[in-house]
Amino acid sequence: MARKTGLGGGFGARYGTLVRRRYIDVVTGLRQKHECPRCRFKTVKRRSVGVWLCKKCGYKFAGGAYIPSTKLGQIAARATRGQMSPSTLSTELESLRAGATVAPSVIVKQRKPRTRKKKAEVQPEAATETESVQPPSTPEEA
Repeated sequence: MARKTGLGGGFGARYGTLVRRRYIDVVTGLRQKHECPRCRFKTVKRRSVGVWLCKKCGYKFAGGAYIPSTKLGQIAARATRGQMSPSTLSTELESLRAGATVAPSVIVKQRKPRTRKKKAEVQPEAATETESVQPPSTPEEA
């Protein structure tokens, strides 16, 4: 039986471990379903570079190349909602320019993504109707 290879298996032994791991991280984030900013369902898929589409509500929006939201976009969203003072905003932008991964000063509560409910099983109506229907009684039997 052939060996199972992951997403970076096509590279073989080339390019080094770090590059292959980074590639795997990017591609797994790219291919997974993301949360829609409008309906909050995990149904957003990438259409093309920077274009994302929600399969449920049809919302099409621009985002990052590999994930729907960029770090700079998250900082801008918090700033426009008024959750940051101007001094905090400037320090976060400076730390982002310096190579920080996430702006650490403000923690935003994330809502849980909504999930679809499974459909209830439908019972056949024919079986219930035959049991409930009784022949009409005649006056002679009474």
